[in-house]
Amino acid sequence: MISDSKDAVLPFSELPVQYRQGAEPRPIEKDEFETAEKLLEKAVAVYNEKTSEDFVTFMAENPASNWAQTDLFIELNKYYRQYISFFNEKGDRCLWINLFCRPVGDWKTHRVHVEGGGVCFFSIGLNLDTGKRFDFIVNDKK
Repeated sequence: MISDSKDAVLPFSELPVQYRQGAEPRPIEKDEFETAEKLLEKAVAVYNEKTSEDFVTFMAENPASNWAQTDLFIELNKYYRQYISFFNEKGDRCLWINLFCRPVGDWKTHRVHVEGGGVCFFSIGLNLDTGKRFDFIVNDKK
């Protein structure tokens, strides 16, 4: 369910340009938040598992490194979210979610866009009709 303190539904005009081709705005239905959360949790679990494997390999090759696993993983309960709902070119219900670990600017009305920040900033596209995700993008660290 959406939380007024950490979530915002933004207008279609805030959707990143790469998703607008053939897309149409649509209202988001309340039950879609639960569906989106389940898909998001699955995507993050896959990301965290892969990151864990990469971390173990990196530390084995670089034992003097001072990296901590906590710097690399996504913990969904710590993120603010922006939701933008749309129909894609096929007419499927889609949802783009922008997630960030701290509020930035006028985040309740304008899409947050930053360079860098690592796992503190990421976004994901979800096709609610097919149950598939697209463009799970975690920002670079720099």
